[in-house]
Amino acid sequence: MSPRPPKWVPIRQAAQFLLGVPTEGIRPALDRMLDLAEATPLSFVAVAGPGAGEAMCQLWRRGYQRVEAARRATCGAADERSDVLLVLDCQTTQDTRATIAATYAMLRPGGAMVVDASALLDEASRRALADSLRELGLDVQPQGHLGAEILATRPFSKRHAA
Repeated sequence: MSPRPPKWVPIRQAAQFLLGVPTEGIRPALDRMLDLAEATPLSFVAVAGPGAGEAMCQLWRRGYQRVEAARRATCGAADERSDVLLVLDCQTTQDTRATIAATYAMLRPGGAMVVDASALLDEASRRALADSLRELGLDVQPQGHLGAEILATRPFSKRHAA
């Protein structure tokens, strides 16, 4: 059996990470959330929740220049500005609802919100979260509560219930 040449891939990946070059796969949940939202480095991304700081750093490393922490929509200038709103690492349904209620106004019409629901283990709490997103006027797919992340979009027009 002939000896195989050493692979330099791990060294190259470590060098990219230390130099701040964008790397893929550091946090798989963030990768999935960005894919669901169809975000690009040109998107204006707001990040909310306990994991917002770490996610912001990873987004900057990946080349996303327009990233901000979302705590609360406070004024008209901040409202309807973000293309993507990511809600990360909330441990309970109540915490997730409170974070979403405080920040969803920052999402522009047609924008995408992705909620990390991986900490909510039972179907009832995920379904309740999806229903609360619908109550806020966001569009959620009928089976949206079945995944680890829930995608909701803000409609372009405001619909009023009859």
